[in-house]
Amino acid sequence: MPRSDQDNVASAAELIAQFKIAQHQMFGLVDEYETEQFHSVEKDTTRLLASIARFEPVDAKEFRTLARFYLDLLEDEDGGYNKHLHDCLRQLIDRHVTRYVDSETGEGG
Repeated sequence: MPRSDQDNVASAAELIAQFKIAQHQMFGLVDEYETEQFHSVEKDTTRLLASIARFEPVDAKEFRTLARFYLDLLEDEDGGYNKHLHDCLRQLIDRHVTRYVDSETGEGG
């Protein structure tokens, strides 16, 4: 999806922050899962996750932000069972994204 349809949409980091807030609210309401408030927060969480999934990163930093977000979700869902795999992937992303950013900016890191 082209980035042009996201001109007035929040950045990846802002969408992720909004998602985490909604997710935290939903977890706080888990005992009230049949209430209208829970369903409203659940819809917000679903909408935000869909927005994040459609988000097209414009640079390596946004890519890293999105990749870390998905790794956090995966790690949370499996209870850390595959933490070593997540850590390896995080290192790979950080190493190569940093190299790409450095080559774009000409800065060392």
